[in-house]
Parts: sequence; structure tokens; C-alpha cells
Amino acid sequence: MNKEILDVVASVSMEKGVEKGIIFEALEEAISSATKKLVGENSDIKVTIDKVSGEYQTFRQWTISEEEEIDEEFEIRKEDIEGLTVQEGVAKKEIENIDFGRISAQAAKQVIIQKVREAERSKITEKYENLVGQVISGQIKRINRDFLLIEIEEDLNAQIPRDQIIPGEIFKLNDRVRAVIKEILKTPRGPQIILSRTDERLIKELFTQEVPEISEGTIEIKAIARDPGYRSKIAVKTYDGRIDPVGACVGMRGSRVQAVSNEIGNERIDIFIHSDNPAEFVVNCLSPVKIFSILVDERTSTLVLEVEEENQAQIIGKNGQNLRLMTQMIGWSFKVFNREQFKEYQQTSLEEKYEKLGSRLSLTEDEIQGLKDHEIDNLEKIVDGDDNLYKTLFKTGKRSEEIKNFASELLLQDEFNQDFNDPTMEDALVNLKGITNEVLSYLSSSKIKKLEELAEMSVPELKDIVENISDDEASALIMEARKPWFE
Repeated sequence: MNKEILDVVASVSMEKGVEKGIIFEALEEAISSATKKLVGENSDIKVTIDKVSGEYQTFRQWTISEEEEIDEEFEIRKEDIEGLTVQEGVAKKEIENIDFGRISAQAAKQVIIQKVREAERSKITEKYENLVGQVISGQIKRINRDFLLIEIEEDLNAQIPRDQIIPGEIFKLNDRVRAVIKEILKTPRGPQIILSRTDERLIKELFTQEVPEISEGTIEIKAIARDPGYRSKIAVKTYDGRIDPVGACVGMRGSRVQAVSNEIGNERIDIFIHSDNPAEFVVNCLSPVKIFSILVDERTSTLVLEVEEENQAQIIGKNGQNLRLMTQMIGWSFKVFNREQFKEYQQTSLEEKYEKLGSRLSLTEDEIQGLKDHEIDNLEKIVDGDDNLYKTLFKTGKRSEEIKNFASELLLQDEFNQDFNDPTMEDALVNLKGITNEVLSYLSSSKIKKLEELAEMSVPELKDIVENISDDEASALIMEARKPWFE
């Protein structure tokens, strides 16, 4: 009987390529299950097999309880444990082994098969979890409404869900297809490999395979934005001044970029030089379109572009596609105006600036108009103003002195905010894109110390805490804080 156990373990292990320890566990479970049918289905049975001799022991176990009422199938009173082996709150008694030959062969086989499958799936998970983000190829074995079933190894399939297929693509059985490993999903049937042809990483991997300079590290892909099946934008950078990174990715007569495009359904691919400066980056993206002016609003992460009217629609793109991809790639939002619209925007922004300055200083409408007439648009100009200017703006010496002192206090406060440091504030909040030391100072004063706390706020709530913040600025900060919710 012992030899029979060892033979089963050896043969299954060799046939399935699974560790013997897993087969021993399966057999212990099978013997335990068969023993329960004789002793009691609800009993706690533990079987241990000696991995060298094949001999096994069977134990019935009870949890030691001090309660009056117990479940006698699983529990035993403290006073009844005499003669039993006790270990870590569990009492156990060796019982007669069931004859291995009496175990239902089918039951044992099912347990072993299940354990073997679990082991095989575990091996798959370990291997492919390290390959997430890489491109693999396979053959289409089944096509249905929800996904394509791809054979990537012998007896190993992966799925491409319908929403991960490039729009307009048509496949037939036995076609070979390349896709990026998107993720490994845990399902009741075990790990499932999910592939994607719409993922941005597919573009990166295809260029890495096609362009030697990228695989060697001479050229780096810094950012990718993609509208699968239609258009992709790629920002590249090199640290070797002798290399043209865009030319290297395009290839001789466009051969390299065309090879990638052919692989993804002739998707149009635009390649640009990357820049950490958002204004310079957008100029690179839109070249050769002439941009007359760029206003950078760091508080709302917005770039305002002034262009010719005939270029306006081109920059925005069909259904806003071009602008949407640039926003995705650069991380800033855009407003695109022709020259007349840009002038109106500047005027409106200037009006808002004067209104904001007047609000901070609690000025009257006439005093705000005086600031506009003398083009005084910041606190420094007020503090540095001469007596004649004050007399013109604020009429009386007392009012002039009051405004000058108030402006000085606000400047000192602004300088304090610039040097603000709160070690108790969460790094994710301090480093949030678009946030300023002034806003952080207000949040700190209101005991808002975590990114999640900002994310849960509404625009009116944030405006109640932070002085002189606009609806757009408050909304931009809150949405930036909520980004982790959607990742």
C-alpha cells in the first residue's frame, strides 16, 4: 500500500511536471475526505504521509473549548482531553487508517487533478506576472461576442476582450496576432491572462522592437497618448546630441514608423521631441503651425494658445481628438483662440486679476477702477507707489496709509506661504500637481493633511477654506486629487 502511494506520486509528478509535495498534499486531502465518510462528514480529519516511506497516519482533531455548550464534532471540553495529544489549543487522537485501496479512485483522482491544476495555474501566474506590459504573439483559437481566445503556448490560452481590440479590426480563426499583456486576472477558475491591442504600452513595445536606439537606451519614449485605430502621439528624447530621435523613430523613408503603424491597423502616429517645459512641448507638438502667444496658468495647469483662425480647427482636430491627445500626453489642458478671441480672453483675465486684487484689499469699485487706470495689477506696485499716486487713488492720507499697510501684510503672508512647510502633511498632497504653498497653508490651517481629504471636498467647501481661489482652480485641484480613484 505504501509503495502504491509512492508510485502514484512519482508518476503524476513526472507526467504533469508538478512538485511531488503538491501531489502528497492532494493524496492527504483525498484520504482525509474518504475517512470522513466513515467517521462523520463534519469531523476534522488530518492525514500526514511520510514522503520517504509512504506510510501515513490519520488523526481526528478537536478544538479545546471552555464553553458549556459545544459542537462535539469539532470541539472538546478541557476536562475530556485526558489521553489525547494537545498542541496549540487543538486535541488530536490517532485513529485507524482507511485502506488506501478502498478509497474511491475517482474521488482521489479528482482531488489530485484539482491540486495539479492549481499548481499549473500558479506557475503560469508567476511567469506571466513578470511579463505584464510586454508584447507576445499567439494564434486565434476561438472568436465569440465577448473576446478572442488566443493560444500563446501549448495548452495555454489568453483572452483579448472586445474592448481591447482596435476598432475596425477583423480576425479569422488561426490568424496570428500580437498584443501586450495587460494584466493577470484572478478568477474562480484560476488566473486568466488578459491581452490588449489598445493599450499604450503596445505602441511602446513595438517601437522598442523596431528601433534599435530605443532598445539600447539611446532614445527614450517619454510620453504616449493614443486614440486606438485612429491616431497616436509619441514624445521622444535623447541624451546624445548627435542623434535625431524623431528621425530615428521614423526610419529611412518612414520604414520604422510604418512597420509599427501596419501592426496596429494603419493607425496614424505623430512623433515629437519631448520637453519638460509645457509651453515648449506644445510648440513641438504643433509644429509647423505658428503659435503667436502662449499663456501658462500653473494653478489650473492650462495653456492658452493664440493662433491664426485657419489653424484653430486643425489644432483642435476632429471631435477635439488632437487637443484631447495633447492633453493626455502633456498633462495640461488647453484653450485655443484666434487672435481676436485671445485679446478678449486677455482682457477678461486682466479684469479678473484687478477684481481679485481689489477683493484682497477690500477696495471700492472706484478704487479698483483707479488701479486699472494706472495699470497697478499687483501688491508690489501698491507698496512701492509714491504719495501722489496714493493721493490720486485713495483720496485721503489715512486711507492711503491703511491700504499700504494692508498690502505690506499680504505680501509678507504670501512670502510665508511660499516658504510654507508642514511636516505632518501627506507627501501625496504636498506634491499634488498644480497645488501652491498658499493653498497648502490654508489646508494646513484647516487640518486638511491628506490627499484623500482634499479629493472628498466639493468646490464650495474648498473655496470656503482657501481665499481668492476661483471655481476653475478649485475644481482642477479636486479633480487632480481624485485621479487615484480612477487608476
